[in-house]
Amino acid sequence: MKDLKLWKFIYDKIIKKGSVVLYIVAETSNSSPGKQGFKMAVTKSGEQFGTIGGGIMEAKVVKDSTKLIGSDVISSIHILHHDPKSDQEKSGLICGGSQTVITKILGEADLDFVEEVIEKFKHRSKCLLYVNQNSIKLIDSDIYNDRYNFNYTNSNKFSYKEICGISETAYIIGGGHVGLAVSKIISFLDFYVVNIDHRPDVFTFRNNEYANQKIICEYNEAGKYIDEGEMSYVVIVTSQHTGDKAALKSVIDKNVKYIGMMGSKRKIDIIFSNLEKDGVDRKVLIKVHTPIGLEIEAESPEEIAVSIAAEIIRIKNSKDIKIM
Repeated sequence: MKDLKLWKFIYDKIIKKGSVVLYIVAETSNSSPGKQGFKMAVTKSGEQFGTIGGGIMEAKVVKDSTKLIGSDVISSIHILHHDPKSDQEKSGLICGGSQTVITKILGEADLDFVEEVIEKFKHRSKCLLYVNQNSIKLIDSDIYNDRYNFNYTNSNKFSYKEICGISETAYIIGGGHVGLAVSKIISFLDFYVVNIDHRPDVFTFRNNEYANQKIICEYNEAGKYIDEGEMSYVVIVTSQHTGDKAALKSVIDKNVKYIGMMGSKRKIDIIFSNLEKDGVDRKVLIKVHTPIGLEIEAESPEEIAVSIAAEIIRIKNSKDIKIM
């Protein structure tokens, strides 16, 4: 996962170089190139990992990093305005918008903290990354659902919280050709991929090298393996309508960001009608994205996977869509 690689980079460079500058995009507005939660680490020699948006703005930040290490600055916060007409601090970009960037200098005294972050990601242990004007630390929490939270009074009083230890997770129910194709594409988008099927010997399931985790269980038990929260996405692509129905019934009450189900309109209507007869409220079924994916006339498993991934990206990046 991208965040795990970032923290490993920080740990290795502190061991070798002594200090690293960590940048965190705490808040953005309008067409800012960086997005909330973006991170970048830079060493004194200019080695870097991650991004806060790229372009001229990022190049300037990297150049300034060499001056920060060894200075008296331990922590700072800046609001970069992407507008050449602005009288405030300019980024050099013309896209219009702004982003608030927190700067933290991490050194040998922070090695235990960095190592703790790495261990949280390795074990997928949910916690909160907490940053303010004085410190950066982890807070244990398994009930916090908001991905990010930022409060700003001034440069001497601010706080930033972010869910840490886990990444966006795609639970793909169905280990066939479409399930394999979705696993492949969604893994490239830095999702943790869980593939669920009750058929351990199916070739596409057995040879799915893109899944971080494979779970063998009946479709009607899939729900108990799904973590709730706005970082969870459920994709139902089983090979039969009975499997789709069983899977959907097991996850429909889950508080997740996205549930999508593959199928023709006729098949979906039949499944929904059967679930209503089983006591599932039609109002609950409305939240299901079906037919799954954006409409791009997809036909092959790979094309279907692209349409599903595109829909998930739209949902993930929309600030107006909350968990269901």
